[in-house]
Amino acid sequence: MTDNSPTQRGGARGQITPIAWIYIVIGLCTAVLCVAGAEIGPIQPSAVDAVFPVLLIVAAGGAILRRPWGRWLCYAFSVLLLPAAPTGTIIGGLMIYHLTVHRDQFRRS
Repeated sequence: MTDNSPTQRGGARGQITPIAWIYIVIGLCTAVLCVAGAEIGPIQPSAVDAVFPVLLIVAAGGAILRRPWGRWLCYAFSVLLLPAAPTGTIIGGLMIYHLTVHRDQFRRS
């Protein structure tokens, strides 16, 4: 029995799933730092500041599951990452490229 799930290894074209997993790691680490009250540079975030990292995790999960809302949320977060040179620019730019080129994977069934 074969599973044609888009998250199956080799089932989906492009690099959307690996980049989305990077977004999940970034979101999870940032959310933990916010809840722990750790100092990030000159800023000491509070638990309330964990809302956007959690939303990033939700967006990445939607992209992995190929949901249209996940695609649009990942577009928004990718644009926000672009000014964070060089890593954010590379990751954000790649995600925007792959979300655009492989947008047919996000069609409603």
